[in-house]
Amino acid sequence: MRISDVIENFLKQLLNEADGVVEIQRNELANYFNCVPSQINYVIDTRFTAEKGYIVQSRRGGGGYIKINRIDVSKNGYLMHIVNNIGSSITKQSAE
Repeated sequence: MRISDVIENFLKQLLNEADGVVEIQRNELANYFNCVPSQINYVIDTRFTAEKGYIVQSRRGGGGYIKINRIDVSKNGYLMHIVNNIGSSITKQSAE
């Protein structure tokens, strides 16, 4: 199993145990898995997307964190989530 898969499974387990919301510190997680912090970014950027049912928020700096929320991906819940989060504009890539 690749390290990316292990990190993804770990985060999903945390989400299940925490009712769909988890807040982590990237550097601490990287230390836990003995990898570089960019590996954590890669996993979050590619496997925890809105299209897959997740909202990711982050704050950089010394007290920074990454917060992952699992969202309702039923047709109606997902559609309303998209409408509420578009704001006043959207990029072509996000729309696709």
